[in-house]
Amino acid sequence: MSNKMKKRLVIVTTVPETLASILKGQPRFLNGTFDVSLVSSPEIEAGKLETLEGVPVYPVPMFRGISLLKDFISIVKMIFLLRRLKPDVVHSYTPKAGLVAMVASLVCRVPFRIHTFTGLIFPTQRGLKQKLLIWVDRLICLCATKVVPEGNGVKKDLIAFNITSKPMNVIGYGNVAGVDFTYFDKASPGVLEKADCLRETLGISKDDFVFCFIGRLNNDKGLSELAAAFQQLPARAHLIVVGGIDTSAPVDATTLSLLQSNESVHLLGHQDDVRSALSACTVLVLPSYREGFPNVLLQAGAMGKAAIATDINGCNEIIEPGVNGWLVPARQIDPLLTAMCEALNTPAPRLVDMGGEAFTRVARCFDQKEHWQRMLTFYNKELRVETTI
Repeated sequence: MSNKMKKRLVIVTTVPETLASILKGQPRFLNGTFDVSLVSSPEIEAGKLETLEGVPVYPVPMFRGISLLKDFISIVKMIFLLRRLKPDVVHSYTPKAGLVAMVASLVCRVPFRIHTFTGLIFPTQRGLKQKLLIWVDRLICLCATKVVPEGNGVKKDLIAFNITSKPMNVIGYGNVAGVDFTYFDKASPGVLEKADCLRETLGISKDDFVFCFIGRLNNDKGLSELAAAFQQLPARAHLIVVGGIDTSAPVDATTLSLLQSNESVHLLGHQDDVRSALSACTVLVLPSYREGFPNVLLQAGAMGKAAIATDINGCNEIIEPGVNGWLVPARQIDPLLTAMCEALNTPAPRLVDMGGEAFTRVARCFDQKEHWQRMLTFYNKELRVETTI
């Protein structure tokens, strides 16, 4: 099908990292049916993304925090870009991209305006900031022709807070990307060797128990509780932390100092490839206050790892206590410590079984290529054309 006959789809994210990692490969796949373009903040070379996905990438600066002036400038720049591209569909992910893209799309009268809500921010906020965030999300929904919650927990919150009365449906089983089982395969060439090398470099013996946290070092990721709980574990416990500091909402200095001063905590910073850390660990731990539908739990499951996570949106749609992991209340140290102690004292064969159950569940529902097909069907349904697979 020639580009002139294809419907034009513009995918917008606040930062290009979302496109380069979470949504990696999806634009290239969709470009076989649609004329796809990508828009994001100019934080990495557009050429890298263009090479990766084989589609054009356009920069529009988008500020993650609250700034009326910067947001207005972003919306104006987005309007000029959309008037040039003349898309049939604009699909935004993440809060700020949603605000900028949906308002601009409405002004430009783009026929199909889709926003996917991933991790909601307002449920964990209070006072004036929460009210402001709620009204921003209501504005996004008002401008959109279609609202998509990433998971059922997100959908329930959108309904409970009266964010929109528009009909909403989760695509597939939830999540926006699925898992690449070819990549996140514990038997992939070199993964086990790199994991063994990592453990040796960090001074972790084969008899040690390794917890692993993967994510931005953000104050909503529960790192303060994790640091406090880990301090109380026996000497054979180690903690690998993978992720860079989130400059928009960094983890507090006390928590960071606590992690840095503990010889059994290993801060690896941001890693493009997290497979060696996942392979090297015994159990993943994700004590977040909020999530949409966490990719890291799916990635850990794909590599046969059980997980400890908080009983929040997304996490409780993946983890079943006693089957493939543990669920604990958010913002509480003692329940997290109890779960970590239980994991430490769980016999190795039982942990292997739990990891096997994690793999089975992820493989059944979250295969990346099946999700891409569901996205193709979703777009075609919205555009009311026949699906060609």
